[in-house]
Amino acid sequence: MQQLTNLKEIETAINQYGEIVISKNSKNNVVVMSMEEYKKKMLDEEIERKILKSEEDYNNGRVRKAEDVFKEWKLKYGI
Repeated sequence: MQQLTNLKEIETAINQYGEIVISKNSKNNVVVMSMEEYKKKMLDEEIERKILKSEEDYNNGRVRKAEDVFKEWKLKYGI
């Protein structure tokens, strides 16, 4: 991730990285990143959200034994 201050720097970033994403960070700075870096960031954030949701489900007793789930799938889908 790279913080830019002028259009010449954006042009340089495009030449260096090809496809880029221009966004703002939590400090309200304009940030430029490669598409590959952006996709990785989005994937990391999605994984973190799912882990936090899983922890919340576990802490609130919203869990089932895997054995029970597989038995249910076998009856329903023949797996």
